[in-house]
Amino acid sequence: MTTPTFTPKHVLRGHKGNVFCLALSADGKTLVTGSKDTNVRVWDVTAGKLLHTMGGSKSPIIGVAISPDGKLAASGNVTNQVLFWDVAAGKEGAKYSGGTGHHGTVNGLAFAHDGSFVLSVADDRKLMRWDAAKGKQRAVMNKHEAPALCVAVSPDNKRCVSAGSDGTVRIWNLETNEQLHVIKAGPESVLTVAWSPDGKLIATGGNEEHIRLWNPDTGESVKAFPTGVQTVTALAFSPDSKWLAMGGTDNALFLWDIENPALPPALSDASQGDQRVLFKGHTNHINAVAFSRDGKSIITGSKDETCRVWVAG
Repeated sequence: MTTPTFTPKHVLRGHKGNVFCLALSADGKTLVTGSKDTNVRVWDVTAGKLLHTMGGSKSPIIGVAISPDGKLAASGNVTNQVLFWDVAAGKEGAKYSGGTGHHGTVNGLAFAHDGSFVLSVADDRKLMRWDAAKGKQRAVMNKHEAPALCVAVSPDNKRCVSAGSDGTVRIWNLETNEQLHVIKAGPESVLTVAWSPDGKLIATGGNEEHIRLWNPDTGESVKAFPTGVQTVTALAFSPDSKWLAMGGTDNALFLWDIENPALPPALSDASQGDQRVLFKGHTNHINAVAFSRDGKSIITGSKDETCRVWVAG
């Protein structure tokens, strides 16, 4: 398989604090980011330009999601709120009132691939589904035994996966709100989860050096491989489901070949003494990563207060 290469195109500066989260529209043109500075920012990815700064949150933004059409965003903050934003106008939309269903930091959000609903997870251990158009809570799923930290939606919008501090990965039927599988990922917190576009794999990472891959239909382990990074904080699949982008505590963007994660020496960083493809630029931990749907760009957000746009070629 030909290994993709990515080069930095833009460094997005504007946040005055740790960039905790980001989300990219389906066309890859609009990016929303959330930060410790309490702001949600909207960016033109192609131009590398800041479009709007939305300051309606009064506490740090920990999770963010954007609708596929790029018109609506949802954010979660430290003070329990799920807020809905009119992206084009650059402000909280009048008809999108802030949700108050959670009790505790809202850690992660995910939009349905058709834009019909939003999912949120929080320190209160709950997974919630929201009506995206009305900003109204529609369902509550509560099985985690510790804070729920991350969530992802299946490609067909019928299932989702959540994970958290209890070391479990939970797969849910969104048509019945029932829990399908409880995966014991380990004793450590699971910080990030991604569902492959072909629907065949779930990837998880957290407070250990491994990436773990799971079968979403059975809940069984497919494989696990070491990353050489102490903590894995962000994962995103390429659109063909063959590559996995990763960010973590050593500041680099990594690409892993799903079929053969132990890459040949010619494709790895010899100075690290292991088998990996990585791209350097950030000066602090990477907290968030997104792959564009055309596979031509990757966006990363970091504790160094910047986002970077990496382009293929």
